Amino acid sequence: MALMCLVPTDDWDASFFKVLASNDTGDARGHQGGIVVPKDLRGFFPGLSEAGTSALQPTADRRLTAELFLENRYLGTVSTRYQYQTWGGTRTAESRLTDQLVPLRSQASVNDVLIMQRNTSRLDLFRLTLVRKSSPDYPVVTAATAGRRWGVIGAVPPLSQRELDKAFGDEEATEGQPFSMFESEPAVVESKVRKIARSVAFRETVSRLYEYTCVACGSALRSPMGIVELDAAHIVPRSKSGTDDARNGIALCKRHHWAFDGGLFGISNDMKVIVPKCVGKMVENSPLQDLSGCPIRRPSEKLLSPHPDAIEWHRVNVLLH
Repeated sequence: MALMCLVPTDDWDASFFKVLASNDTGDARGHQGGIVVPKDLRGFFPGLSEAGTSALQPTADRRLTAELFLENRYLGTVSTRYQYQTWGGTRTAESRLTDQLVPLRSQASVNDVLIMQRNTSRLDLFRLTLVRKSSPDYPVVTAATAGRRWGVIGAVPPLSQRELDKAFGDEEATEGQPFSMFESEPAVVESKVRKIARSVAFRETVSRLYEYTCVACGSALRSPMGIVELDAAHIVPRSKSGTDDARNGIALCKRHHWAFDGGLFGISNDMKVIVPKCVGKMVENSPLQDLSGCPIRRPSEKLLSPHPDAIEWHRVNVLLH
């Protein structure tokens, strides 16, 4: 079976890699802890700043969740630490992944390849896959790495933290402008990375506004890893050039997202659930009919409530009659 980590999916971004050295595997004389993250790869991890480090606080760090794989064999999910170490503030920061990585490091040797991917739904979740020299997949991996010690696998790079920060900045700027249901400019050729960044910024902004719960039913199913069964739904869909503006979005569980996009329910001007008669009279839809007339959850910031123009557009163009 081909290695899962070599192919990006809707859930997992493009891969990047490092060929392991002796100080990554614990074979070096100093027995350093963790895996060194080259400076060129830092941008694919959540941002850290060494500006706040000092002799009293020599490291800057944050916890990440990591799914560990030995080739395609799942080893477990751990809470690891991504850190900048400055040795008491006396040296330029070195970045490392450290803590609870023994299941991988204990089986690693020099010149094995560590392939890394970031989850597109939860930005602090990573997949770390060790490919050993003894693996039948090793020649495939070395062909993809093309003799480099670290870098990106494939033509499309992963989403960088800088691009994410820019997308969040663009989202915030849009929210400060008069509302427009549709993209103000004709569609242009946009990189895949940019599309992902914009989608992530919209999803995270809308989910946060509604405190990670569905506006219709108030549910918030959550996995032990912290992934929430929730979508940021466009009221005017992207397929109709709907804008990535939080005022054109609501947080919905997957069940109610499907129903909303299919016109099985809409939202009134006074922010209550509307269920058409043709939908409500079906026995299978009784749970949805029970929500008819109920107020939807409001966002934490009133100014970013669903815009009346957007919910009217949905009632006219999507809601079944």
